Parts: sequence; structure tokens; C-alpha cells
Amino acid sequence: MNYMKFRKNILFVLGMMMFVVMGTINTFANHPVFVEGNCLGDGSAARTLVPPGTCGDYDGDGRIGTAEDTDAPFDRVFGTINAANSATGINNNGTITIVASGIFPETVSLLGNVTLQAAPGVEANIDAVLQGDPGGTARQGQPGIIVNSGSLGHTQVIRNITSKNWTSGIRVMGQSRVAIENCRLENNVNYGIEILGNARVTISDTKVRGTGYRISPVGSFPFSNAPNPGIGIEFDGNSSGTVFSTSVSQSFRAGISDVSTGSVCVALINVFDNSPNLVGIVPSATSCN
Repeated sequence: MNYMKFRKNILFVLGMMMFVVMGTINTFANHPVFVEGNCLGDGSAARTLVPPGTCGDYDGDGRIGTAEDTDAPFDRVFGTINAANSATGINNNGTITIVASGIFPETVSLLGNVTLQAAPGVEANIDAVLQGDPGGTARQGQPGIIVNSGSLGHTQVIRNITSKNWTSGIRVMGQSRVAIENCRLENNVNYGIEILGNARVTISDTKVRGTGYRISPVGSFPFSNAPNPGIGIEFDGNSSGTVFSTSVSQSFRAGISDVSTGSVCVALINVFDNSPNLVGIVPSATSCN
């Protein structure tokens, strides 16, 4: 009898341990989620209920945009990137895949282990300026994507994403470890990609164009023809990283600038029509060790 009681107690303890472990694993390894687009409309129309099958309605439920964000507690399809990254989505821990082309006028903040990507053939445009916007819309004074991790254990991937018309297309801060792959940063006012703090960033197969020249009916933010400073890619603080197989063109000031105390390597780059093309950078011919 004592043996049976002891055995039950052991099984109970083991069961509780398994519950805790599985709960921890599920919290860490969230299932991937999907984000619908609006088929590259001007972004200003209501993004709520639509006829099922409307372009951009990936799951065919007749909801896009914010209506898709709240339609079901266990739905893995969202209409905005920030909702997909929230507690009802991956909770800053997992993969967000944009599965239908669209314009997303939202500042995106990545803190944990996050991959933000567009599926092959999908154009995901995180854009600060929509048709009919005034030049002083609040979001136009912010970065498009902010990566700010305070932990060395967190890594982020940004893949196949366009970010345009912000102050900085992508701003990386803190202890972040980031891979930027096959992205486009266009017409951002101050920086295409801005790297600060102790961040380590790898940039590959990416195009940075027209930094300092925002497309807007009333000119660049905050003043027409006055970007601050208008640099394509800049490493600052104690940041470090690599830039590989990437083009940077038509920046108001430097194409790639390294004013950091860290180590920066660039190779196989196409940098032209900037003023100047390089600051503090000596390109490697073929690779970065």
C-alpha cells in the first residue's frame, strides 16, 4: 500500500514537471503566424469587412486589416504586423510571415526572438506616407522598424521587407543581433539603416536608395530639403557588423558610414551617387572573415 502511494506521488510529481517543461517550451517556441495584405492599395481605405475572396483576404473569411486581428482567439492570421507580434500572436517570440502583398502604415517594434519576413513573390511595404496624408502625420517622424533587444540571447531576422518614407527605415539598438536580408529601404529621411549601441548587424542582398529624399506632397520631413543627416547605412556607438552584396545609392550624404568603435566589414558592395560614397570604410574585395 505504501509502495502504491509512493508510486502515485512520484507520477504526480513527474506529471507536474512535464506540465511545467511543456508550458515553458510552448511559451518559447510559438507557432508561426501570417499577416494578410491589402494588395498594395493606397492604404487609406477601411481595412475591415470585405466580400470573402477579396484580394488580400488570404484565409477567405471576409476580414482584412484590423478586423482580422480580433476575429478569433486561436486564429493564426492577422491583418497588421503589430497584432501578429502581440500577446495574441507570437508575443515577440517566433516567425511572422506576410502572405499577401500590402502597404502597412505602422511602426514595427521587434524585441525578442523574431523573424519578420514576406513570402516569396509578396511585396510587403511598411510605408509612412499614404495617399492623401499630410506631411506632418505623426508616424512620419518615427523609424519604420525598431529593433531594440536588451538581451544577448535574442536574435532577429528581417527578410524581404520594404521600409520607406520614415525617419529611419530600420533602427537597430541595444544588444540586438540582427540579420537584414533582401530588403529595400527607400526615401527615408535620416537613415536607411541606423545601427547603434552594442548591436551586431549583418546586411546582405539589400538595396538602400534615396535616403534624405522622402516622397511627400509637401517635401521631406521635418523640412523640405533638410534631411538630418541623410545617410544610407550608418554604424555608430559600439556597434559592429557586415554589409555584403548590397547596393546603396542616391543618399543626400554618405552611402555607408562607420563612426563606431566596433568592427565593420563590407564586401561586394555597389555604392554610387552618394555624397560621399564611403566614410570610415575600406571595402574588402570579396568577403568578410
